[in-house]
Amino acid sequence: MSMIAPTRRGLLGAFVSVSGAVTFNFALPRIARAMEAARAEASDVEVTSWIVIEPDDTVRLRIPQTEMGQGVETALSQLLAEEMDLDWAKFKTEFFDAQTNRVRNNVYVHTATLNSWGVDMLFDPMRRAGAQVRLMLLRAASAKLNLPVDQLRISGNKIVDHSGQQSIRFGEIAVEAAKLPVPDPASITLKPREQWRYIGKPLGRLDSRAKSTGKAVYGIDIVLPGMVYAAVRQSPVFGGRLKSFDASAIMGRPGVLKVVPIRGGPSGYTTPPTLWDIIDFKMDDAVAVVADSWWTARTALDDLPIEWDEGDNAAVDSASIERSFSEALTKPGKIVRNEGDTEKALKEAAATVEADYHYPFVQHAPMEPMNCTALVNENGVEAWGGSQYADEALRIAAYAAGVALKDAKFHLTYVGGAFGRRLSQDYVSQAVQIAKAIRGTPVKLIWSREETTRRSYYPPAAMMRFSGGLDANKKIVAWRAHSAFGSSPFQPYGLSRMPFAVPNIEIQYTGLETPPPFGWLRGVAHTQTTWMNIGFLGELAAKAGTSTYEFHLAALDETRVPKDRADYEDAVARIRRQRRVLQEVVKRAGGPVRRGRGRGRGIAITDMSYIPGYHSSCAAMAADVTLDGKGGLKVDKVFAVVDVGTAVNPQNIEAQVQGAIIYGLSNVLFGKITLKDGRVEQGNFDDCPMVRLADAPDVDVYIMPSSAKPSGIGEEGTPTAVAAVTEAVYAAGGPRIRRLPIMDNDLRFRKG
Repeated sequence: MSMIAPTRRGLLGAFVSVSGAVTFNFALPRIARAMEAARAEASDVEVTSWIVIEPDDTVRLRIPQTEMGQGVETALSQLLAEEMDLDWAKFKTEFFDAQTNRVRNNVYVHTATLNSWGVDMLFDPMRRAGAQVRLMLLRAASAKLNLPVDQLRISGNKIVDHSGQQSIRFGEIAVEAAKLPVPDPASITLKPREQWRYIGKPLGRLDSRAKSTGKAVYGIDIVLPGMVYAAVRQSPVFGGRLKSFDASAIMGRPGVLKVVPIRGGPSGYTTPPTLWDIIDFKMDDAVAVVADSWWTARTALDDLPIEWDEGDNAAVDSASIERSFSEALTKPGKIVRNEGDTEKALKEAAATVEADYHYPFVQHAPMEPMNCTALVNENGVEAWGGSQYADEALRIAAYAAGVALKDAKFHLTYVGGAFGRRLSQDYVSQAVQIAKAIRGTPVKLIWSREETTRRSYYPPAAMMRFSGGLDANKKIVAWRAHSAFGSSPFQPYGLSRMPFAVPNIEIQYTGLETPPPFGWLRGVAHTQTTWMNIGFLGELAAKAGTSTYEFHLAALDETRVPKDRADYEDAVARIRRQRRVLQEVVKRAGGPVRRGRGRGRGIAITDMSYIPGYHSSCAAMAADVTLDGKGGLKVDKVFAVVDVGTAVNPQNIEAQVQGAIIYGLSNVLFGKITLKDGRVEQGNFDDCPMVRLADAPDVDVYIMPSSAKPSGIGEEGTPTAVAAVTEAVYAAGGPRIRRLPIMDNDLRFRKG
């Protein structure tokens, strides 16, 4: 995945495109309540696209990201509230409207929730937006009170003069403020760090109460008058086509209303302005049963006779995919990094090591299954649901309904987990196609857990072949790696961006077309390959007769980076940063080694760098595990140190790191999706388990002080945890882990 950073002009220019008082409201779960809210908000005033003020002085902040448990709603609110001088939590939040963003030329700057870019991309734009509104309110109050702006301040959702003798409420001046020109972004002065009240503070999550009391509205919670329900079944083989079905077999059942064929095709392109990649998440044919309840629809679907043309993938299985990887690695791949003379260095090395590493398909496993509610009528299409890219969900809804984009609306809800899965909008297309078949009736489509597991968009399986050489002083002199990836965009960065200073490096990449279709997953290619890089580094360390940690520090040697290297400054900066964070985590863990039979400590670090100069966080971990020598494994504790630049909300960051670690543990210990006869063999949590609360380790998170621009932290924890735990298994006397998941390995103590 390659990236292009938005220009400063593009970010600033986005704020100038602001229209009048048309307010697009967040959808409530019932049409009656939504209509009532619309009437109540008839006199609400949109000051800019970011802020709405209600007559009772309530401020509504618009959040241009998806809240899927990562706390972005709170963090972004801190940015707006900081510059508007709002009292904390004395405001409301609502998700942005994708149609508004379309009409106003991407006024919300960055709306795709991916790559931990929410706070990173919106740190300056949202602060600037808040400062603009603050100045507009002060100017409007200045005219009303006949006082200079510099004698006024905001306090408690009103404007007061410095003497405290005069004041005017937000609701009284909102209309006048909205009529004023939006201040030139270049003229805005943001608050200096020493005046921050909210940024950098561990404020409680704004959504906690609603989520803990059941009031939060997820896509699966939407209820509309007259709504019917749909269950769906897609081709059991990726790439299959629907041949026929016998609706008469179930149409006589009570509650069954209709059987609807769903046409395969595009289900979304992740093309926010910050990405180069254009990815068509292809969707296969499907069949849906519509009924008066979801369970009625699901049980009828189980008995519906369906005939599929299974296509070219009917004989594909995991073994055949692995054979294709192995064969590909015997042939030259695309060279993506080549420094020095690796072939010569390997031949002349005092010692060499070779190893193959394997990564399986894994699922996203969101707790909330795929779902979407849709209504198609003479006015167009309206859909409700969770998406990591609501702008694209809007486009897919219009496409599936066959209406103009202006006649579509997508209501973004809270999301019960996504991890990259909800960048694909197949469930939106399916819901709209069903609704189109029964026009005028809202339809809620819910996937079963089995459908959610078996018809996902997994990150590609992969195989890596390493060769490394040591000189007489036991330093790395050669590093060769060749990766074979299943269907995916070109993504060699997981291997090619390894920071070790080696004079001779050759990295090759081979991409193969394999089922299933590609999808992003938390940590992207870093999750697939960081543990391989660090694992092979550990194998070289063992050959050199030293610890992985000491060998890792020796490999992070800036003096070995050639000064004529094009990215010299970036390479040295990464090495310095990684050394600093790596040493800090070892210090906090009490040393690099954990003593005792069957007890091991693994240490790893990741900075999620894709290209030279890429702005990212850095995470280091020390994971402690215990092996019982009989095949049992317990992850006891994980120490984590992160460098995220300015920590907008330290409490959020700690929770994000903890969550990313637990997510990574599920994948590294148990995660795998296997194919047999073209079909996914796993279906639910019984055969695709996750880490449970009782098995979760204690996690200690330390955030390194920094005044740099904030960077995201939603992903770094996952690849780092995977790498640290695989290293800890070896340190505890277990096998060298070259194939995931760990629990598929023989974990008895190794001999020797």
